[in-house]
Amino acid sequence: MALATLLHRTCKMRNTPVSKISHEKPRMRYLKAFVVATACVAIAVYLGIGIHYAKYSPHSSNAYVWAVYHVHSTMSDGLQSPVEIAQQARAAGVSLVLLTDHGSPNLASSGFHEIIADVTIVGGSEASLPDGRLTFFGAQKIPQFRLSSFPPAAIDDAQEWGAFPVLAYPDDPRYHWRYWNSDLRPGGIEVLNLFTSLRSGSWTDRLLLAMYYPFSRYYFLKKITVPPESIAHWDALQQRDKTWGLAASDAHGGFRITPWLSIKLPSYADTFSFAGMGIDRKYQSDPEAAIRNGDFFNCIRGAAEPERFEFSAYRGFQKFPSGSDAPAHSDLHVEVRAGDENTRLVLRKDGAVLREIVGDHLDLENAAAGVYRVEVFLVGHPLLQARVPWILSNPIFVGLLREPRPPRPSVAIRAQLPKNTNSYKR
Repeated sequence: MALATLLHRTCKMRNTPVSKISHEKPRMRYLKAFVVATACVAIAVYLGIGIHYAKYSPHSSNAYVWAVYHVHSTMSDGLQSPVEIAQQARAAGVSLVLLTDHGSPNLASSGFHEIIADVTIVGGSEASLPDGRLTFFGAQKIPQFRLSSFPPAAIDDAQEWGAFPVLAYPDDPRYHWRYWNSDLRPGGIEVLNLFTSLRSGSWTDRLLLAMYYPFSRYYFLKKITVPPESIAHWDALQQRDKTWGLAASDAHGGFRITPWLSIKLPSYADTFSFAGMGIDRKYQSDPEAAIRNGDFFNCIRGAAEPERFEFSAYRGFQKFPSGSDAPAHSDLHVEVRAGDENTRLVLRKDGAVLREIVGDHLDLENAAAGVYRVEVFLVGHPLLQARVPWILSNPIFVGLLREPRPPRPSVAIRAQLPKNTNSYKR
């Protein structure tokens, strides 16, 4: 009786009907129950999807030697030493690591060339030019002067040192390359950069990656992109001179929060497992030679490793691999096998699609003069986007006659020129 009186007085003071008070508690309980149930369902869905990704495992093969390019060590802003990187590379099945430590040039890295734990570590530099980033690796002699700032001259400098120059971040949102004049003749160009793939994604993409990466590092495959602009630039460069496409790991072994605090995620081994360059085992004793020759293919290893990939030209009993000059009217052969994966093969001539087939082999007889390369796509892969090529071959040049490159000033003369983009005259 006293409780009823107290409730009546409280309602009177608040000018609230007793009947409304009596309905508020059930409504609050219903709302709380709904929120809890919704949260439980969301967590169950999240865990179910995460467990599904955790079960994913790519098809693996030991048919090829694997190389990774664009790697940073403690000689610049990487988190681990070349010795530690070699150990991580071996764990990821990688035999060749091409370092690109920051510097114009990085003298310590440029002179580094060692075999550690059966992994070849080749030093190199990543230089910041006014028109973008240029990497180069495998210098045969220690650079004696600073890299030129004008792109063609910088490429000449790197080649003068015996290094292999590559245009880095060609279409990155922040570091994109800006010099595309006809005198640009690099040795290679990045056709895929894992860091660019991450940076190009939306905040939603990054949030999903943060949510599902703990279940499986391979979730990152969903975010990998091959910018069509970079492919178009590559095709244009091939019309001027031999230019190889390279997949860039852009590996630092994690990231720094402060100068004293860092997180080693993704590790070098994790990054190396996503993408790399496949090399025939005939180069096992000198895999760097395959890179310089263009006799390799780029592969998103996290999606699958091929048991066989061949792109060759034939003329009679002669065989010409990628990177080769083949005689006019050669026959082209493409073949790929990767376990149970279904593949779509695209043969391109001078950048345009010439043949396309869903299957494991493609042949072209009596090929006309031109630059040929192959793209291989995985059909129905659970993580890799259908529009992203799983394999990108390097080109074969059929029946082409090239004019010799114009002579350029010697290193001694270039060293006397002012270091700006307007000082180097043809």
